[in-house]
Amino acid sequence: MEGINWKRMTIAILVAALFGVFCAYGTSTIEIPGFEVTLPYLLTIFYARLLIGFFVGFGEHVKFVKSEMKNAVVRGAVFGVIATIAISFYGGAEVFMAFGIVYGIITDVVATRFGKQRPKKT
Repeated sequence: MEGINWKRMTIAILVAALFGVFCAYGTSTIEIPGFEVTLPYLLTIFYARLLIGFFVGFGEHVKFVKSEMKNAVVRGAVFGVIATIAISFYGGAEVFMAFGIVYGIITDVVATRFGKQRPKKT
């Protein structure tokens, strides 16, 4: 097995961090019944989205289907769900889970498309 693809990791973390900011901001502007928005919770949301980036960055060799882009979609959705489960227990699970899936797919597709390493010259 090869080492970490740092180009893919960097792209995945940057895209996920951007989605983390979007998600935390969006959460701070909506009202969810029975739910109080606090700074620690917003940071947890940001962290959960950042986890998607780490999962995508490390998960380059995880294969669910043969097609590279279809695999990126499935893998991103799975990573999005895994990273979003923890923040969904506090309320708004449907919204958080849906966006986690979408953010995971976009992050993985972008990282797969633009994160390829060039072969080393020998």
